[in-house]
Amino acid sequence: MTETEPTLAPGWQAQQRPPLLTRRFEFESYAETRAWLDTLAGWSERSGVYPDLNFGRTYVNVTLGAQGSALQPDDLRLAAEVTALAGPSPVGA
Repeated sequence: MTETEPTLAPGWQAQQRPPLLTRRFEFESYAETRAWLDTLAGWSERSGVYPDLNFGRTYVNVTLGAQGSALQPDDLRLAAEVTALAGPSPVGA
């Protein structure tokens, strides 16, 4: 049985130079934004991956740098994991 290659999760943009993935997550309120940031912090501690974040009252911009010199399937998996943390329907998804 072969494992299928992951695809880029919806909403993410890939850049090759430097290799990274970016996505903006939008929320209805500051409370939702704050709760998601806390969830993302827990994920970071468990996974050992600490994305670059830029955020305001109702949005979070997430940047995941590639684990190597080019984007790899593992990088796409990490983006999918971050997307899953936002739940089934963040604003702007």
